[in-house]
Amino acid sequence: MSSPRQKFLNYVRQVPSARQVVSPFLPKPELVNKTLSYLGLPVGQDYNDVLDSLPNRIQNKIENEIRLSQELDYEPMFMSSCSELIFPWKEDKSCSNDDWIVSTLSTSEGEWVRQVSRRFGLFGDESGFPVKTEADHQKLVMVCEQVEERESEIRRYFREFRERVGEDGVIVIGHPHVTWLAYQISQQNMVLHAIDYPGAFKRSMEAICKTSFFVFDIAMQEGIDFMSESSYGLEMISPEQFENQDLHYTRILADWTHERGGLFWYHNCGKTRDLIRSGQFDHLGADVIETIAPPPEGDNDLAESRRHLNSAICSKGNLSLGLLRDGTVEEVVQATKQMVQAVQGYTHIHSTADAVFAETPAENFVAFLQTAREESERLA
Repeated sequence: MSSPRQKFLNYVRQVPSARQVVSPFLPKPELVNKTLSYLGLPVGQDYNDVLDSLPNRIQNKIENEIRLSQELDYEPMFMSSCSELIFPWKEDKSCSNDDWIVSTLSTSEGEWVRQVSRRFGLFGDESGFPVKTEADHQKLVMVCEQVEERESEIRRYFREFRERVGEDGVIVIGHPHVTWLAYQISQQNMVLHAIDYPGAFKRSMEAICKTSFFVFDIAMQEGIDFMSESSYGLEMISPEQFENQDLHYTRILADWTHERGGLFWYHNCGKTRDLIRSGQFDHLGADVIETIAPPPEGDNDLAESRRHLNSAICSKGNLSLGLLRDGTVEEVVQATKQMVQAVQGYTHIHSTADAVFAETPAENFVAFLQTAREESERLA
């Protein structure tokens, strides 16, 4: 009997008679734990989210979701780190205080310092992103040039991740997010630096792309199933920026992956309808494209958008996170049936519009997963 990992890979590769895949996108650990409790199943001890300690960081999270997936008959996907492996910021506790976490990275020209608000976190306060000036781009490039010094550390990370997931699910490498400079620049400065410092910004993107090849190569050798990339929808960037930057670098990463026999995963949870209808998504080179997000998260009608995607592409999504969190069980069941029916005849992984909220009621989450499986099998 095929493992969940093999079932997932067979379906993406469109192996004849492969069973349709049901796979929620990265449900929060809190939701996984309360769903296990709701079903009367044991819950592993909460894990400790420490970046440099893989066993503490992911072991119980993985075990808990594998237990839930076996109970509810879905194929889980897990996502490893990537940008954190390129930029391994370390807290300097002697400089941190109650308000700020001060971290450093060593470069050939001295330390690079990052200061993140404890209250708002990196993504809640733009001042925490370390690339702020034109000179900071050179620091970013220098860090990328040092990544080979940590090959054994990076290899051990991926090897341990694969060992913990085993054959019970697939692993997608985290997005390098070349155009967001691997999360080292704020969303606002991402646009401004591309305009104000085009040469420096391009050198940074090129450095991250090249470094991603190095990390991807190790990941593939250690059994990570999908290389990946992500970018924004048209709520954040212009069609021209998407074509000149996001499409360009995503295709480079995808082609590199395919030349080595790998599979490539693309994530975009924003407004993508026009990018799909124009055919640009067909040129990304991705084997899996998620999340084909509906309103209000995105702007897609799933049936329409799926028709415009190349039939060789496996789409993934697109149940609304808000509906899953705030709707009734009956509303979740109905929306899930509509999702499954909308992609009948296409290769599509029944999933969600992005990472499932921790606040989602366990009964709604169960209703989604059970209905997706039952309806897909009814229509098969």
